[in-house]
Amino acid sequence: MVSETDSPPDGVLIGEAATPVDLTDQAEAADEGFAQVSQLQTVINRFAQVSQVQSVINHIHGNVGDASFGISGARPRSRRTSGPVSADEMAETRTRHVRHTTYEAAAEQLGRCNMVALIGTAGTGRRTAALNLLQDFVAERREVVELSPASTLEKLAAREYRKAHGYLLCDWPKDDVEGNIADFHVREIRRRVRDAGAYLVITATATSLPEGDRIAWRPPPARDVLLAHRVAPEVADEAAAQITADHAMADVVTLARDLASGISLDDALDRLESAGRRDVVAWFDGPRTRGELFEMAAMAFTAGLPEAGFESLLARLESIAGIGAEGAVAVSADDPMPSRRLLRVAEGSLFSLSPGRRLEFRVPSHRTHVMRELYRRHGMRLWEPVTEWLHECAALRDPSAQAEIARGVAVLASVSDYSYVESAFLTPWARGRGVMRSQATAAMAISWLCLDETTRPEVLRTVSSWTRASAARPKFTATLAWSGELGIRFPLEAVRMLWIQIRGSEKPVRHAEIALARLFAALTEATGNALPMLDWLARQIGNDRRIGRAVDPLIRAILSVLSARADGVGTPTVTAHLRSCPTSAVPLARLWSAVLVKRPHRKDALTALYDAVCAFDDRDGDDRDRVHALFAALVEALPAKERPLLAHDLRRYAISRDTDENRLEILLSLLRVFLSPAVLSLDTIGKRP
Repeated sequence: MVSETDSPPDGVLIGEAATPVDLTDQAEAADEGFAQVSQLQTVINRFAQVSQVQSVINHIHGNVGDASFGISGARPRSRRTSGPVSADEMAETRTRHVRHTTYEAAAEQLGRCNMVALIGTAGTGRRTAALNLLQDFVAERREVVELSPASTLEKLAAREYRKAHGYLLCDWPKDDVEGNIADFHVREIRRRVRDAGAYLVITATATSLPEGDRIAWRPPPARDVLLAHRVAPEVADEAAAQITADHAMADVVTLARDLASGISLDDALDRLESAGRRDVVAWFDGPRTRGELFEMAAMAFTAGLPEAGFESLLARLESIAGIGAEGAVAVSADDPMPSRRLLRVAEGSLFSLSPGRRLEFRVPSHRTHVMRELYRRHGMRLWEPVTEWLHECAALRDPSAQAEIARGVAVLASVSDYSYVESAFLTPWARGRGVMRSQATAAMAISWLCLDETTRPEVLRTVSSWTRASAARPKFTATLAWSGELGIRFPLEAVRMLWIQIRGSEKPVRHAEIALARLFAALTEATGNALPMLDWLARQIGNDRRIGRAVDPLIRAILSVLSARADGVGTPTVTAHLRSCPTSAVPLARLWSAVLVKRPHRKDALTALYDAVCAFDDRDGDDRDRVHALFAALVEALPAKERPLLAHDLRRYAISRDTDENRLEILLSLLRVFLSPAVLSLDTIGKRP
């Protein structure tokens, strides 16, 4: 086992009180970390196209590029967790919605006070109810905007609410402020919302709002949900009797849809995610040896690894737990040795072996149920060795093992308590020593945790605190996390936090620049729309009044975005984004203009512009229109005196790249149109205008 925990390299300070250091010297480790987060993001993107996740029960196999998944939850929806709610999601929430007693009480409260908080556990349909409430009051006249769960009472009291708009604040963590201060903020929120004729709905498990603003949320009766989906009454009665407290509202809706489509009740119940729990509980109810329990714990955190890799990690866990220590007693060569591999996957076992000899759970949801039973039934005699083992595994130079450990920790958070996972694993890994491998594991765990709506707000606050830390390592871990699923869920929070790191540092912050570029690529690949990020960056660089070398960190950051490519290869991200979102030509042009006017960076900006333009297909009419729009916006954004200089330098650069005559003519003809017919012609190449 190669671990990073032996000793820190020279010059790297450890601990929250340490002075920030320049991590550029550890460029290889930084690049490795970003590559791991990016590779995991590809898997998450693929999964998100199949299903909206409500519990992390997926199965990744070996290299995180290949995966099969156990799916639970609702239909896909936008992965952005702040901003306008899409029309598709709003329409989806109207389908078969049940308006029961609790819903009507919430509607009455919202109509009277313009705000209400639905307080209840996750998986009980609070979000769907909240969106329906807002639609009832704003109808089709105005849009519904989802606020970031990072919003505090103070921020909510300070913001401006638009007339007759609906506002949703989902899974809001309790804002721990003193009672009198909380009351003051709540009164101001209520006043601002009412004065704007707007409506605010909050969903939470606990809240700082007064009791008068809260509704104890209870889900609609299962039978009513089944009937709303046009399930026959007699079938609905029988099915409702099978629904238990273990079933989330998403399970009930899934059951209703299956029954409505003609699937038999027995088959529909077997397909529920929670149905796999019976086999797991039965296993734990039987007499189990310490060896069996630690093997099951290892499997809960590393399922999907090759059999040999699993056995290596299991051997280390057993060693930490003191299992199999030989001591002074010699082991005879004649002692029987059980066929452990065969026993592990024998009939009745929870494990199976894939054709590629990867150990898996027979049912993907078993992983979640095993983790729940381990946490519920066993204390520190099991969890102390497991925790020590997980810290070692997080620091391995094994991306497959790190990815599985990260996912296992996310599953643990879903069945235990987020604060325990954060304090025991996430923050220690973010501060970890050595060559920064545990930081990548922490960032990957953050991405998995973002798939669970109950932990997403907590994760946002955790990573925000890392960004503001004084030590370099948590800051670095935060940049890794912002470049992945967390940044996709909260793009504006991510770009703000990364920009703060870049703008506030006297030294180059290479990892934050890389994270900005990775975030742009991740948003483009996952959603096809990074326009809010580009608009925000264009405003920041346009309003910044720094001059000379003081602005260089910001210019380098913008260049990293304009030069971004997925995994550092392939089509420039700018090109892909313009194809999916043509309106981004204007903010992109403003970003390029800001860099092109800086002489030390002009060549790099021209390189990025040339690569992006040449990646378009000059035989495709739509691509030609996109290039045309980009050049038009660029010339409009540039100061008048810079336009002929750009024409000259771009022309000279294109020739230096040995551009073919047809593409060169296209570039020059565009500039002729936007500048003046006299500025450029093929016979003036090489002469400065």
